[in-house]
Amino acid sequence: MSASEEAVIAFWKEHREQLRQSEVQRSTLTNFLLVIAAGLSALIVQQKFSAYVIPLAVFIVLIGVYGALTVAKYYERSAYHLGQARALTEMLMTLGALDSKEPLERRRSAHYEKFPRLRRIRLHHLWVGIHFGVALLGVTLLVICIAR
Repeated sequence: MSASEEAVIAFWKEHREQLRQSEVQRSTLTNFLLVIAAGLSALIVQQKFSAYVIPLAVFIVLIGVYGALTVAKYYERSAYHLGQARALTEMLMTLGALDSKEPLERRRSAHYEKFPRLRRIRLHHLWVGIHFGVALLGVTLLVICIAR
């Protein structure tokens, strides 16, 4: 393997690791914020939606919006690193380190045929949706607290 191929492979590995790190950070943040939202929601219910827990409901709305924005940013970063890794894969093909894209294309087509509907759902929309759901929970709790 030539030095240029080794350099491209090293850059490819780095971008794939950065992509993986973005995904791990996104799931960790989501878990953390869901635990906080669940705990605060339980406290609000335990306090029978009294007026003095309104700030907690507002905080739930804020962490939901913050979570949605942050996971959208993590998606942007992971898309960047995936794009870079794909460009480096093309460079490896140009250098002759990879024979053909044909086996990959064939497997991708078989996968898409196996999951025709699910492949249309973008995973980052689900991640952002979870956090908007948390914000909606906060709004709902806020409305109930104000209405009582």
